[in-house]
Amino acid sequence: MTQAAHGTLIEQENGDDRRSNERHRVIFRTAKLLLPDHDCFCIMRDFSSTGMKLQVFGPMEGIDIVDIEFLGGRTMRMHKRWSRGDHCGFEFEQPIDTATLIALPDSHHKRRPQRLRINLPAAIDVNGDIRQVHLIDISLAGASIEVQTKLKQGSELRIAIDGFGRKKALVRWWREGFAGVQFLAPIPFNDLAVWSARLPDDEYLP
Repeated sequence: MTQAAHGTLIEQENGDDRRSNERHRVIFRTAKLLLPDHDCFCIMRDFSSTGMKLQVFGPMEGIDIVDIEFLGGRTMRMHKRWSRGDHCGFEFEQPIDTATLIALPDSHHKRRPQRLRINLPAAIDVNGDIRQVHLIDISLAGASIEVQTKLKQGSELRIAIDGFGRKKALVRWWREGFAGVQFLAPIPFNDLAVWSARLPDDEYLP
């Protein structure tokens, strides 16, 4: 049976399902996996009170226990039970109320894009002045950086990120060595998901 719940299209599966707990097939809902040194996107494909199937965008070898964060900020720990191609099955450490996953987050969290924790070197070009920075987090719409010199709010720059080239951006804020920039052209979801999932460990800063 297909139904809309809080604006999310889901399909309920029971009856002939060999698993005793009711499962919900999600048409499209993103989340992020909190890996030891960075975050990466995933897509929820179905879930029940005891676990879920995720679409992932990079290798999951060696990852047996992982925390997942849903839009809105709720996190939970999961154990990987199987992996086939770009899909993995996980079991929750504790059973959950499925209604909490179906429900949409409040309007504040819905407006703010999910941010991925990243620690990588990058560079910015401010009117021809090249400055080395650290990338702290990134979303489809922008990024947070650590920068040693003050940036003027509203000014335009180019930020060079390995894998995305040089992107035009606007400075949205600067506070004591940290700044937030908004990309003039957002990064497509699939591009950022694949990029974050496949970053080699040896590129991370100590």
